[in-house]
Amino acid sequence: MTKYTSPLDDLNAGFAVDLSSCADARADLRALFLCVDFPNRRAESSPHPEPRWMYDLLAGDGLRLYESMSCGRLHMTVELLDRWVTMPKNDADYGMERVISWETHRAYIKDAFDAAGDVDFGAYDIVYVAAVEGSAVPYSPTMAAKNWPVRAKNGTGCGLVVTFGADMLFRRGKLFCHETGHLLGLPDLYLYDVPEGVRDCFAHCGPFDLMGLIEGSAPDYLGYHKWRLGWIDDEQVREFGPGEGGEVTLSPVEEPGGIKLVNLPLDSENGYIAEYRAPVGMDGELGRDGVILYRISAAVPNGMGCVTLIPPEPEKVLRPDPRSTDGLIFAGVTVERDGIRLTHRGGGVVRVEVE
Repeated sequence: MTKYTSPLDDLNAGFAVDLSSCADARADLRALFLCVDFPNRRAESSPHPEPRWMYDLLAGDGLRLYESMSCGRLHMTVELLDRWVTMPKNDADYGMERVISWETHRAYIKDAFDAAGDVDFGAYDIVYVAAVEGSAVPYSPTMAAKNWPVRAKNGTGCGLVVTFGADMLFRRGKLFCHETGHLLGLPDLYLYDVPEGVRDCFAHCGPFDLMGLIEGSAPDYLGYHKWRLGWIDDEQVREFGPGEGGEVTLSPVEEPGGIKLVNLPLDSENGYIAEYRAPVGMDGELGRDGVILYRISAAVPNGMGCVTLIPPEPEKVLRPDPRSTDGLIFAGVTVERDGIRLTHRGGGVVRVEVE
C-alpha cells in the first residue's frame, strides 16, 4: 500500500503525522478548556457570563461532530476550568490580528497560563483558550508545537494550544474541529495566497472538508485525512497501480464500515484519491451524492494547494461555488487525469483503469 511521504517539516499532505509536534489521533487525549477576560472587558458584563456557555459552544459541539466524523474512533476528554481567568493587559494590547507572529501568539498564551494560577498544564495534551465575547481578539490561531511548549510561571507547560476569538460565535464546533485538526497534523486546504486567474482561496478544495471552507456544504474530513488519523483502516482502501484496473463499491465516507477509498499513486509523493460522498451526517447540506477525486501533493506546503479537488471538466484548478455540488462526479461521468480513467457508475460504484 502506497502511503505518500513528504520532505516538509511543516503541516503537509504526507501520510505520516509528526507526533513529535502533533497529537496522536489514535490515543486517549486529555484537553483543558479555559476562558479568559480582560481588565477592560470583564466576563460579568458580557452577554454570556458563564464559562460553561463558551465550552458548550465550542468543545461540546465540536466533540459531537468528532463523534460523527471519526465514527467513534477519536477519544478526547475536554475538561472545563469553570472560572474566568483575567489577563493582565487589555484585549487590544495583545495585537491578536488576523495574521500574527509566533512571538505574539506565544506571549498571549503565556499570559493566559500565568493568570490561571496553579494549573498543571503538563497534565494535558491540548489546551483551548477562549476569549470573552466582544473582545478585540478576532480570529482563532493554533500553535502546534508539542516539542516547544509554552511554560507558565509555575513551570508546567503545553505546546498544543488553540486561542479562540470572535469567529467562534458563528463557526462553533466546526471551528473547534478545524483548529484541532491542525493539532492532529492536518494542513489547511485553502490557499494562503490566491494566484492570478483563480477565483478564490477555496479553488483547490471547494466545499469539501472543513480544513478548507469551514462553512462549506460538505465539511466532513476527507477520507484521506481519516485514513491518516487512523479512523479508516488499510483494509478499507483499494489501490491500483500502472496497468491495473477494476471495479470498487465505495461506501459513503460519512458512515462507518465498507470500502472507503481508492488510492491511485503516481509516485511516492503524488497520487489521486477517490471517495464517495453523500448528503448524510455532517454533509447533510450537500444536496446530491457523488464521487470526488482529488490529488495529493505531499511536497507542496500547507496552504498552497497540497490537496486539489479534480473537477469532471479538464480545468487545471477547480472554480466551484463553495456551497454547490461542483466537484462531485455524478453517475455516468468519467474523469481522466495523468493516465488514470475513473468512471462513476452510480451509488459509489467506480470503475478504474490505469495506463
